[in-house]
Amino acid sequence: MVPRTEELLLENDRDVLGLFAGNPFPDAPPRLVRAVLWQYWFSTPEQKRAEGVWWRRQLIGAYAPTLIRLPSGGFGIVGEPTLNNPLQP
Repeated sequence: MVPRTEELLLENDRDVLGLFAGNPFPDAPPRLVRAVLWQYWFSTPEQKRAEGVWWRRQLIGAYAPTLIRLPSGGFGIVGEPTLNNPLQP
């Protein structure tokens, strides 16, 4: 499902772009699309007071292949998903 959504973003698909508050690619479709996964935790009350942050987060890694639109109209993979150790603060 995620790779198909990436393909539709590369095609500037109106239905998929309608899922966003605004079109992030108003002038032309993106050259590359990737999906990454983050783990979020609420900050502690101490962190909130000291740093003013509501969240802590850690990058888990690429969630789906990074895709590119080929000159032929097809799609190519330029990066494979690589997940780090999920769910570790």
